Amino acid sequence: MVYWQALFLRGGKAFFDGRKRNKMKKYIGLVSFLLLFTLTSCAQNKQNAVKLLSMEALEKMKGTNPEAPIEKPEEVIKLDLTGGVGTKHIKNLAQFKNLQYLSLESCGLDKVPNAVFDLKQLQVLNIVNNQLAILPKKIGSLINLRKLEIAFNSFTQLPAEIGDLGKLEHLNLSNVKLTSYPPEFSKLKNLKEVILQKSNVTSLPKQYEGLASLSSIWLNQNPSINLSTTFKVLAKLPKLKEVVLTRSDIKVLPMDLPTLPGLQRLLIDGKSLDVKQSIPFLKKLARLEYLYLENIRQVPENLQQLTQVKELALRLKMENKEDVQQLFANIKAMSSLNLLQVYGVKSLPTNIGGLTSLTTLNLRGNFLKTLPEEIKDLQKLKTLNLQVNSFPPEEKARIKKLLPNTEIKF
Repeated sequence: MVYWQALFLRGGKAFFDGRKRNKMKKYIGLVSFLLLFTLTSCAQNKQNAVKLLSMEALEKMKGTNPEAPIEKPEEVIKLDLTGGVGTKHIKNLAQFKNLQYLSLESCGLDKVPNAVFDLKQLQVLNIVNNQLAILPKKIGSLINLRKLEIAFNSFTQLPAEIGDLGKLEHLNLSNVKLTSYPPEFSKLKNLKEVILQKSNVTSLPKQYEGLASLSSIWLNQNPSINLSTTFKVLAKLPKLKEVVLTRSDIKVLPMDLPTLPGLQRLLIDGKSLDVKQSIPFLKKLARLEYLYLENIRQVPENLQQLTQVKELALRLKMENKEDVQQLFANIKAMSSLNLLQVYGVKSLPTNIGGLTSLTTLNLRGNFLKTLPEEIKDLQKLKTLNLQVNSFPPEEKARIKKLLPNTEIKF
């Protein structure tokens, strides 16, 4: 109203001239029509807008069957064409204008269909295991993208437009041999997880230092990785909580490695690792709560020094029963431990009963046939996972009797 009052006052008496007044009426009528049309269109667009689902809801949501007739493609939210199922839909992707989840994994693609970049509601894009040599610059147009899976392709570079994905949280670069990163990569301030499995990583570029939200990085199966230069970059990530280094042929974690102050979860391979020599460094990780050691062949005598660790997962390669018994004796001294997960044991040692602080014991997949009587001493045990083992019915009954207050999964 103030705007229109100003228009009338500005011209003074001229507005009261008959002919000019008629022109003004027509002008006002036209403006009113355009305003009403704009408001109506906005209201209609708002009504037709599709609400973006949470990532949890989207992952759990059942996808539309691509092999069945799809009468209303504009209503499809999740479309999984993995393995080339429903290939005919790839040519008609433009019809699925409200897609939030799209998988084109293993579809034999040598380029990403242009229609993909018009799917402005897309939150998850999976183009894993194709023959893609270039990630198009148009990737930056998918402004709602939160999860990008581009593993097992022939990319050697990422476009600068990757930095436009301001909402991106997860990036899978497994088996992608990048030779460089664009400076814009550091603009991914919401990126929480990067998977660089089997990607010939030797060190991380400085662009990673700008990933302020990065909490998890997978660096497994990179046998030539330089821990010193890699940890220098990781040490500058304020929210980093998890590092995966399994199957990377690491010999030792030296004391002079840069400390990762916020690290809570570390997964590492013990096949080549001198665990005993690495314990002093692990002890420096004050917030380390979860430790996974794979392919443990020797007993780390100083394991009990890791008093901060609450959850320990071990995949053993020990044939000697005495070694296993000694290992459990050392574990007993880990004063904060409440969860133990063990793979690779043919029988459980009797000193298992000494781990009285345990609330969770996971022995899934060990092909055990019996448990020692001392298991009854785990009075704080709330959960016992014995799935994928070989317990006969009478042994299951005995175990239940020994642990009447424990939830047991057979």
